[in-house]
Amino acid sequence: MRWRGLVVTAALVGSGCLGATSAPAVAAPGARSVTVTVRTAPQLAGVRFLFDGHEVRTGADGVARFTGAHDFADHTLSVDDSGLGEAGRKFRFVRWAGQRDPDQAYRTTVAGLPLRADYTVTAAFTARFRITVRCVDQDGRPVPSDRVPYVTVRSDTGRTRRLPVGRPVWLEGLLPVYRKSVLTSRKVGYTLVAADAYGTNAVDAGRQHFSPAADKDGKVVFTTPFHDLTVSAQDAVFGSPAGRAARVTMPDGSVRTVRFGDDRVATIRDLPHGQYVVEVTGAKGLTAAQQIRLSRNQAVELRVVSRTDLGLAGGAVLGVAGGLLVVGRRLRRQRGGAS
Repeated sequence: MRWRGLVVTAALVGSGCLGATSAPAVAAPGARSVTVTVRTAPQLAGVRFLFDGHEVRTGADGVARFTGAHDFADHTLSVDDSGLGEAGRKFRFVRWAGQRDPDQAYRTTVAGLPLRADYTVTAAFTARFRITVRCVDQDGRPVPSDRVPYVTVRSDTGRTRRLPVGRPVWLEGLLPVYRKSVLTSRKVGYTLVAADAYGTNAVDAGRQHFSPAADKDGKVVFTTPFHDLTVSAQDAVFGSPAGRAARVTMPDGSVRTVRFGDDRVATIRDLPHGQYVVEVTGAKGLTAAQQIRLSRNQAVELRVVSRTDLGLAGGAVLGVAGGLLVVGRRLRRQRGGAS
């Protein structure tokens, strides 16, 4: 079966008739011949139809016809959509148009069709496409699926789906449209709503779009930006490097601790934009903390109380330390209240 776009012509062959590429049956002398044409949306080849039990499949041009002698009997038309598809695509019958009886529009078999004048019946199908989502950062580098395990998309029909990253899934890609008694097919569009990373949305909703029917290889690529956070600390009085490590609370509440290197800097890489709390502990367990909203590569410098501060400045430094401790506690309370 071949998929050839958004309009398909199919036709049927009845008793004594040949296939779509054959000549119509010859009616008895004096009898008028009648042709019934079936069109499918979207355009398909290889679809199996039965007219009064006689089978025909749509040809390479998507056309098959039933031609028979004029009569006043009732005739039956049916469609078989089992196994209808190919690699990466699956089709399912939805409805007819032009079958005369509106109560039979959604049945796979319709009865009571006439053979008194030429007419056309349209068979509409939905199509699902197999797609695989992957993510890249703002520089085009692949993002591991364990960092962004899921994305959320919304179709233009209003349906929301949560899709795994790196694993194939099936999405609706073509839908029938019935307007002014004409049955056609349209592509379904999707918008990226969210990309889950460390308990926060790594993307701006509504800015990235795709259509399964337009992606020939079944691969959908989203850009999920990540940033680096650089932390350093100085003592509160003398400005010399202080602290041993930076403690970063992630948006999901998990904590990452990174020791300062020889350059007295700790760098946490590949973080999504979102709210973070950065802490550095100085002497006597006194902690300096700062809450930040990360939206780009960013450097944070904290001022903490060192042992030298305590030994040389005594009470004055303790006053500064107390203030830092109060700020740290306040930030932690604010974070707890927001969760």
